[in-house]
Amino acid sequence: MIFKSLASLGIGAAQVDTRLNQQTFYAGDSVQGVVFIQGGQAEQQIDDIYLYLVIHYLRNNKKTSFILQEYQLSKSFVIQANETKEIPFQIHLPLVTPMSTGSYPIYLKTGLDIKMAIDPSDEDLIEVLPHPTVQNCLKQIEDSEFILYQIYNQYDPGAKPFGFQQVFQFRPIGRYHGYIDELNVVFNLSDSEVLMNLEMIRANQSFYTTLSWNPHELGHVYVNGQQTLTNPTNKLKEILSRKLV
Repeated sequence: MIFKSLASLGIGAAQVDTRLNQQTFYAGDSVQGVVFIQGGQAEQQIDDIYLYLVIHYLRNNKKTSFILQEYQLSKSFVIQANETKEIPFQIHLPLVTPMSTGSYPIYLKTGLDIKMAIDPSDEDLIEVLPHPTVQNCLKQIEDSEFILYQIYNQYDPGAKPFGFQQVFQFRPIGRYHGYIDELNVVFNLSDSEVLMNLEMIRANQSFYTTLSWNPHELGHVYVNGQQTLTNPTNKLKEILSRKLV
């Protein structure tokens, strides 16, 4: 009985350790791994095992954590004293998962839900790279004589679907230096649409352009809602050139 009482205080209780098959992913990738649970000094009932995808963003000039996605890995079970249990899993990162950076890390947090006890947890940092579609667009911007200056995540209650946006901030180099101050780019991806918002800032004035297209149909793209018969890469290049010459 004493061991159960101590376990409820976290002393000699079950421990959790999540091990991932890899640490680097693209937005939209599947993540595979195993949750290892080591029983403590007394039998305990585990009501749930959850995996949380945690990101960070700025809100009111303060960095805060945010659960982007919650995954239930297991339902209720009992783990015996000193028993070891392995729970394999596979989850998918949302397409809108932001790129991880040193200032805005991303991690997977594993939690065991144990009633009337301190819930054990484990955190694993992961590296998330931009979706290949985003990478192609960023490369096109850099090829148009811009340099990526800053990446930050900003709380925005109007942004769908999670109330934040990741901003890629560029500054011009070469022939465009001094003509435009800044280029801010925001992406929103789904299975059926790529949405790309461009904000060009010049002399404290902002000029906005929105591109959208179906990632499975690259023969046309919508510019500010108007359809054009060209592929997204060519249209982006055209817009950047038109705005800057």
